[in-house]
Amino acid sequence: MKEWLKKVENALSKALKSVDSSDEIPRENMYMLAPIIYSQAHNMNNGQLLKEMIEANDEQFREDCSHDENSKLQYKYHYVSSFLNCYVVAGKIDEMKFDKIMDYINEKLNLFEDEYK
Repeated sequence: MKEWLKKVENALSKALKSVDSSDEIPRENMYMLAPIIYSQAHNMNNGQLLKEMIEANDEQFREDCSHDENSKLQYKYHYVSSFLNCYVVAGKIDEMKFDKIMDYINEKLNLFEDEYK
């Protein structure tokens, strides 16, 4: 699991740097960077798979926000969830492994914003 923590920390760091250096990307849309950062990390050159990742992550984000509109403010959580979901879409891990990794990451990293209401 430590290798997953390292992958996630690296990817999260890249996403935060991208958002912080851009006035065009709101933090609540940071999850949209996950497929791009995944494809860069894996030297992926598959446009169809990238499109599937984008669509799956959009659907996952909308579903999460449909239960609580303010959850969009938890941009780190949504990013990490979307990044790991790319591995599911690519067939590298299954849903059970995704859940185990997310649980581990949630224990190790502070993914939630305190001002969340």
